[in-house]
Amino acid sequence: MGYLVLAVSLLMSVALAAASYFGLKTTYQPALLALAVLSSCTLLLSAGFSVYVEILRRRAAWLQTENHKLALLLEHGSSAMLLLNNDFVPEYINYRHPTLEKLNAEHSGDLINIQKWKKYLAPETRQRIREAITDGVVWQGELRFDNSERDHYLSTIVSPVLNQAGELNKIVVCCEDISEHKAIADRLFIREHYNVLTGLPNRQFALRSLHAAIDECSAQQQKFILIYIDLDRIRYINESLGHHVVDKILIETAERLRRSVRDEHILAHLGADEFLIILDAGSCHDEASIQVDSLLDRCRAPFYIEQHEVTISASIGLSQYPEDGVDANTLMRRAEAAMFDAKNQGGDRFSFYNENMSDQADRRLEMEHQLRHAITREEFELYYQPVINLRDNQLIGVEVLLRWKNEKLGQPGPDEFILIAEHSGQIVTIGNWVLEQACQQIMTWSRAGFPALNVAVNISSKQFIDGDILASVDHALKQSGLPAAQLELEITEGLLLNDTPAIRDIFKQLKKFGVHLSLDDFGTGYASLSYLKRYPFDTLKIDRSFVKDIDNCQDSITLTNAIIAMAHSFGMRVIAEGVENLNQRRILRERHCDMVQGYLYSPALAADDFLDWAKRYSEMQHSKHV
Repeated sequence: MGYLVLAVSLLMSVALAAASYFGLKTTYQPALLALAVLSSCTLLLSAGFSVYVEILRRRAAWLQTENHKLALLLEHGSSAMLLLNNDFVPEYINYRHPTLEKLNAEHSGDLINIQKWKKYLAPETRQRIREAITDGVVWQGELRFDNSERDHYLSTIVSPVLNQAGELNKIVVCCEDISEHKAIADRLFIREHYNVLTGLPNRQFALRSLHAAIDECSAQQQKFILIYIDLDRIRYINESLGHHVVDKILIETAERLRRSVRDEHILAHLGADEFLIILDAGSCHDEASIQVDSLLDRCRAPFYIEQHEVTISASIGLSQYPEDGVDANTLMRRAEAAMFDAKNQGGDRFSFYNENMSDQADRRLEMEHQLRHAITREEFELYYQPVINLRDNQLIGVEVLLRWKNEKLGQPGPDEFILIAEHSGQIVTIGNWVLEQACQQIMTWSRAGFPALNVAVNISSKQFIDGDILASVDHALKQSGLPAAQLELEITEGLLLNDTPAIRDIFKQLKKFGVHLSLDDFGTGYASLSYLKRYPFDTLKIDRSFVKDIDNCQDSITLTNAIIAMAHSFGMRVIAEGVENLNQRRILRERHCDMVQGYLYSPALAADDFLDWAKRYSEMQHSKHV
């Protein structure tokens, strides 16, 4: 353009010079006049051209600066930019943008061919993009570029550019790398919806899947089965071998269950030792029974962990949609009720839900609620069963038993409510109350002139693990004034599975207090005989299951004789529970059993009734009637 202006200017100068030469009539020489005109015009035009060129240079510099700024924006902005013609051939790509640099390095320069991006788009997505471009509207979505190390995600906007006639002219593609955001979102999703230990979906994910299964089967008028799994004996393993062993068992169990279910089934880890399986639509009772038998077999297989061979079992409950419930919470609750039914039958089995189980589950919940107020409402009462010295038939002590008078629940027995108290954690508070009341009652009788009695109080393993048993015993003794030697703590074998230095130290501290320690229900649990040497027990109690047929079964006599001899060899006294007739007492006395208790003498009695019984028994002893 500048050269055209210069050429036109020179032609105009020449034309003016020629006109002055041929057209002017002056005394001067026409040639000199023409030369002067040409020179003047040339100088003026040259000056004007110089100014014009400077303006163009500055504009070019400004445009270059603006282009540099635009390039910086394109290369360092949040979005990568591509300009395509209407044949989808790139006309501009800001390769230096970090997003495209990553993709370019991973795809060996193939980004030039935009057609290769089609493999990252589902056919329906490609169709929607083409329809948007044809309609002249913007399409927005995500593209995923996969590689061996990590997937890259691009948030992509495709904008068609139309000419004045409304026809497609260019296509602008804006891409933003959202890989980090997706990774964070995935981690948050996993943390929120998956169990960290086993990697299985958690309770929240299971409930969402259960809602979806209900919606699907409701629309198709189909059925499906829900399987609720609870592992047996995990609490004992946790107490004996520790959390890390239980964690490995749960991980291995999850893997076994994963191998037992099909891909279309949903397996979830609800937490602790509970798992859930949602069978696919159309599943029936027979199919579920076969499936559950396989699950039970896998759970029974031994676990080999840190040189330990550990065996467990499972209790499984099943409910069916829609017969057992039409919403997720009801199906879950009823499958859990069926699981508790299987567990109450001894575990290592499965149960299908029936209506009676719902009543039992509701009763458990109501019982847990009522237990929280039983102490403040003064519903608990202690009963006392006499302990008799076989050597001279003298009353030497009592075992304290807890009774609960709750009219709403129909006076539930200890076998029912103690288990619920342990599961709900209320046993610690209840156990401390029993300990305090028992010590106070013995001192009340003693102050009234009754001979000193030993008192045996059952202690739950949770009082050792979750409560401060040392502080509880110390408080009960100080508050009541009972001599420590008259208090005997009865401990079940389940506690001994948690054979830790902390538990052994608690036993030593209790012995320093001066209290006696008794191993209750010996032979019915999982304790090893080595625990008798490791723990400072004073008394061993033979469970009533060994005593009940001792008068007509030689094997029971042999076992009882062995238990008595072993206990005496460790320096322990022996108490036999459940003695009901004179023949049983005779056999135990001949085997040198130290003490007995049972219906032969008296059932457990309320405090006032026991006092009356004790007075009558004392009078009978003095009169030689017994």
